[in-house]
Amino acid sequence: MAQAAPREAGTASSPRTRDPAGLAAVHGTLARLSVAAPELVAAAVAGFSIGPMILLLAGAFTAPAAIGLGVVGALAAMVVSGLPAEPVTRRSVQFTGAAAVLAVAWFAYNVRYYAQDVYATRDPAVYGLTARWLMEHSSLNIPVHADVFGTPPGATLQAAGFQTVSPGTLHAQGNHLVPALMSLAGSTSGATALLQANVALGALALFVLFGLARRIVGAPLALLVMTTLAVSMPFLYVSRDAFSEPLMLLFLMGGLALLHRAVTSWRVADFALAGFVAACSGMARVDSYGALLAVVVAAIAVAASAGAAERGAATLRGVAVIAGGVVPVLLGWLDLAQLSRQYYGQLHNKVMLQLLALLALVVAGPAIAWLGRRPELRARLVADGTRRRITVAAAAALLAGFAFLASRPLWQQTHTAVANVNLENMQRLSGVQVDGTRLYNEQSVNWQASYLGWSTVLLAAVGYPVLVAALVRRRCYALVGTVVMGLIMSGLYLWDCQIVADQPWASRRFVPVVIPLLLVAAAAALRALWSWQRGLYWARAIAVVAAGSMLAVPLWITAPVAQVREEGGQLAQLQAICAAVGRNGAVVTMDLSTNDGYAQAIRSYCGVPTIAVLGAGPEQLVPIRAAVAAHGRALFLLSQDPATTRYASGLAVMPFSSVTAQRWPNVINRAPTAPTRARTVVFLSTVDAAGLARPVPAR
Repeated sequence: MAQAAPREAGTASSPRTRDPAGLAAVHGTLARLSVAAPELVAAAVAGFSIGPMILLLAGAFTAPAAIGLGVVGALAAMVVSGLPAEPVTRRSVQFTGAAAVLAVAWFAYNVRYYAQDVYATRDPAVYGLTARWLMEHSSLNIPVHADVFGTPPGATLQAAGFQTVSPGTLHAQGNHLVPALMSLAGSTSGATALLQANVALGALALFVLFGLARRIVGAPLALLVMTTLAVSMPFLYVSRDAFSEPLMLLFLMGGLALLHRAVTSWRVADFALAGFVAACSGMARVDSYGALLAVVVAAIAVAASAGAAERGAATLRGVAVIAGGVVPVLLGWLDLAQLSRQYYGQLHNKVMLQLLALLALVVAGPAIAWLGRRPELRARLVADGTRRRITVAAAAALLAGFAFLASRPLWQQTHTAVANVNLENMQRLSGVQVDGTRLYNEQSVNWQASYLGWSTVLLAAVGYPVLVAALVRRRCYALVGTVVMGLIMSGLYLWDCQIVADQPWASRRFVPVVIPLLLVAAAAALRALWSWQRGLYWARAIAVVAAGSMLAVPLWITAPVAQVREEGGQLAQLQAICAAVGRNGAVVTMDLSTNDGYAQAIRSYCGVPTIAVLGAGPEQLVPIRAAVAAHGRALFLLSQDPATTRYASGLAVMPFSSVTAQRWPNVINRAPTAPTRARTVVFLSTVDAAGLARPVPAR
């Protein structure tokens, strides 16, 4: 396989030689270590993740064991990663240092606005509550302890995001690597650190993205890509709360960076590590398998593109990519199948379709590689005329595909068969036509522009053909994984977003792959403009203006909501409930919203059993109180609607706690311009011998 020269390799110069561009090679382990840092970070996080996941699947999760195994795995992965073989320049050291400073500064700013999302409404609260449970428990088979309440008829055991999988046992939906990592932060530094952990993962993901982008568009534009994503609203939204997208982004971009390095270094270890890091995304999110198709395509391309003299070596490297990913993919699948069985059952067909596509591509890989090595076909494919025609056809297809997707609002409305009541409420608040069957998939390109600006989206539409031209015309095979992953995931999610369409919620779907690689493609277009020889000055002027717009527009769009802190104050309310109930309490939730929002929060944070008996009257509460007392506990009732509870006569019914918190809004077809505020009022009561409630005073 042809080896691509390192992008920033320079000629060595004497110490006295002036080097204003910073391209002279520098030596020393520290310089090489600093430049290798983005790939080392990706390898370390991936290596760290294996041990905790094994313990979680074994039902033996504890912080000391998980951290110990994690550190061993991280060190092993970093040793395998090693230091780059490419020459290191002063310029590359400086830009990598600038990226590290930017990541730290981004973390320092955003950690102040970490979400206190402990009242379960959507996925982030579920991940956070799962993490808090793991701080004190070794298994995610969560017992409800309904027997403490005498197993009352009509009791509701599950809560939002926590589903019954067997009598008395709940599972938390989704993959569990993010909750596991959050729980380790909580075990070492407390509940606040648990809620802040995802901000740290977001900062690391930015740094890893820089590592990929610099290999494709050079360090200056890579810094622009990183900064643009850092200030974009979708990335802020998913990083301040317990979303799994930042970790998926870290693994996939890290895997692509290592794959790019592998093709240029030709180290077997780099190929295996690339497959391993990318495949760790399967432990973070259920929809990662589609992205991993690109990694398998890259492995096949490596094996197929080798000349006769290096076929064995190329085959070994292609196999190494796939072999590196086997364990993480298996762990991610087992996590879903064993520890989120009901959720897995709901998504089984989609998950298996992705896994079967991966398996089919792996099985077909040898035949595809053999076909690509046929002398007559190779001669035809490497001919200048063929490569030129393929490039033109691919560019035309990409531009036509973009025009097709961007024009969809002019001729299409996407619908589903069943109306979504929550969507209808959001439509009313947004002042748009109320139709709960709308999917809004046709607006997907507009959504990218609403956060990044049309200039950046149009640059990306040009930039992908630029990258394809580099891949096909100049045979830069290191780009295979990046280009294929960007096109697969962009095509999939821009066509069908597979998410409720309120913003910024729907934008999370594009954060792991679509938006970061869109920005890389836009930077590739800027690089092509800058180096264009015809009309050099005006082309560079356009590139400068477009680069400024690429950063300024998302910064301007994000500015009005830059200080949104989701559910600030909610943690204090929950802690007050826990303090009042004590460790020997037992809680019955009296209405559905309280059960959905706080049932698992009380199990996770307060450490006491909880069930729902909606609107329970005195005749139901008397035996429940007796059963609870027989277990040495005191019964408490929790509700948000006092009308669901029968109180002893003559008592003033006052809220136990009332919190008004910021929330990200739920708007349709536009970027949010201001946060909303929501009030959470809870009523906490004890129960007397007659089954009547007595309010607990506010603390």
